[in-house]
Amino acid sequence: MLFLGGEAFIDGKFVRRDVRVQDGRIVETGEGLFPQAGEEVIPMEEKWLLPGFFDVHTHGRDGADFSDAPAGELVRIRDSYAACGVTSLLATTMTMEENYSRQMMGRIRRAIEAKSGGARIWGIHLEGPFLGPDRKGCHDAQYLKKPDIGFLEELDACAGGHIALVSLDPKQDGALQMIAHFKDKKKLSIAHTGADYGRACQAVDAGADHVTHLFNAMNGLHHRNPGVVGMVHDREVFAELICDGVHVHPAVVRLMFAADASKLCIVSDSLSAAGLGDGVYSLGGLTVHVHGRHATLADGTLACSVSNVFEECQNVISFGVAPELAIAAATVNPARAMGLEGQIGSIRPGLLADLLVTTPQMELLDTYVGGVRLRR
Repeated sequence: MLFLGGEAFIDGKFVRRDVRVQDGRIVETGEGLFPQAGEEVIPMEEKWLLPGFFDVHTHGRDGADFSDAPAGELVRIRDSYAACGVTSLLATTMTMEENYSRQMMGRIRRAIEAKSGGARIWGIHLEGPFLGPDRKGCHDAQYLKKPDIGFLEELDACAGGHIALVSLDPKQDGALQMIAHFKDKKKLSIAHTGADYGRACQAVDAGADHVTHLFNAMNGLHHRNPGVVGMVHDREVFAELICDGVHVHPAVVRLMFAADASKLCIVSDSLSAAGLGDGVYSLGGLTVHVHGRHATLADGTLACSVSNVFEECQNVISFGVAPELAIAAATVNPARAMGLEGQIGSIRPGLLADLLVTTPQMELLDTYVGGVRLRR
């Protein structure tokens, strides 16, 4: 197919380009390309062509949770993600009982390896059990564990090697050793921690290069104790930012994009309630109450979001951030964060044809995964 006559998001800016797709990949970009015999032409006048969005931190949506849903349900919601512009994701888990965690890895493995359409699941984001009890958030304290290299290797075996990103508290005994052990095998993320600036830097020196939902479940920025937030500005790491307008104030979102836009990954941190409305739902075995844009535990603790990355990208733009910076934080930045920039995240020859057609007002019109249009 040929996307003809539109504005494509290429190398961080919008340019007039035609984009040709064959066999599921982008094969050519240029101006004034002519349709080939039998080629489907997609008119793109007054439209934008974007790379598909990548959510590296999502626990589920549309009634299914990666921690406890059957593999078939996890396959089903791949279409639900794609319908809201998310063509790639990491299946993110919660802190669960050990045997249950092993089973959970197997279920997600089957969903990853299933031959199905919809969003691509590139791997597992293991959020827990190696988190700090003082900043546990909505994780179940009884199942938290000290960093344990053997247990992580066992979980990864159950997952068929699909664990891609591991969130852990660098303050915990054994955390720096775990980071050093896995730094060439997995991505390691600083998470759910009261770590100060120095400890956060030690974690990066050991091999961590990612931060889970910046500002949430960690110390805030203080002028005499900059903590993890200050480390992000100084070191070469990527940082997730939940941009639903609840977890991080719009002024702070603007501040972070002004300071460190190239390091930011917009994430949803969504739970199974995303896309379903108000009600009572489950997250990692805990009960979550959803009212509007807020999801909380019974004690009022802020839980995950009911948003999605496309909606959050719209939010970021509405907060006053340039569209180019917001879109990069949903596409090329997370692709780079996960070492997948040779497959997804940009519009250039050789990459997978995971593409979004939108209006210049960022209204989603169509989603393509591997050059196949999602049926709505």
